[in-house]
Amino acid sequence: MDRRSFIKRSGFFGAASMLGPALTAGAMTLKGNNSYPDICIINGENIFENTKLLLENLGGMGRFVKPGQKVGLLVNSEFTNRGAYVSPDMPLSVAKMCFDAGASEVRNLQMISPRYWERTPLSEQYAEVIDNLVNNEYKPSSAKFDPEHFSRVEVPGISLKEAEVVNDFFTCDVYINISIAKHHGSSIYTGALKNTMGINTRENCVTFHTGGPERNDPDHLAQCIVDLNKLRLADLTIVDANEVIVTNGPSGPGEIITPRKVVAGTDMVAVDHLSTTLIGHEYGAILTVEKAHQDGLGDMDFRKLNIKEVHPVA
Repeated sequence: MDRRSFIKRSGFFGAASMLGPALTAGAMTLKGNNSYPDICIINGENIFENTKLLLENLGGMGRFVKPGQKVGLLVNSEFTNRGAYVSPDMPLSVAKMCFDAGASEVRNLQMISPRYWERTPLSEQYAEVIDNLVNNEYKPSSAKFDPEHFSRVEVPGISLKEAEVVNDFFTCDVYINISIAKHHGSSIYTGALKNTMGINTRENCVTFHTGGPERNDPDHLAQCIVDLNKLRLADLTIVDANEVIVTNGPSGPGEIITPRKVVAGTDMVAVDHLSTTLIGHEYGAILTVEKAHQDGLGDMDFRKLNIKEVHPVA
């Protein structure tokens, strides 16, 4: 996808409305006076404050996290090239909101390097939040099965029948998936559904790519990702579409675009699908999203959901 194609395909987020004609048909009408939006989307530069404002419009963190609960955060943080990792301002904002809501523990479901937090100028101001995060001890790029940290579980899947999953994935009361809307060389798009592979051992993840009729078979990979998500869907899904790579994913370096948006919602499939359009993909173009919809994990037709455009504070 070249830059001209991206601009053309993203045109529906134009000057008239951030949501544009692809979304406005009934999207802004809430189902009832007391109902929350299914998805909120915000545009702007201040990721920390925008994330906070976005979730406040989704019902506030208190809608998801109750006092005394344990929260598991799955953050796509491992890569180091620009546009290949979630902005640290985003999970930092989320973690602070979790603690403010009364969470007894907020845990990274996979290890986050201290260097990751050094990428935000807010690390000193919110050092206490970072220090209070419980950091898992395994690195996603080299995680091996260890019964102290992982369990072998049966998966009610079509292609995936067993997985080696970090124990904290099942013991946390609230699961928040924080991903980035970037390119991926095998699945085309990363996002929230694929980010769930981060709960696996490295060896288990390899089978997603090698277990099909050929290496990186797109159908097998997409189905394995969908099958894994059948174990547990995120209570809250947040996608970073601020600065992302649209080539040479998942690690980059690659061509970078800057939609400057954050998307959040309770339907992983809908949030992922909307986020794919923000980086230039045609509606319905990502196989993982289509399979997740077909298997009943969510509704890929975000156009019929309640979508709220949130305006950042000037």
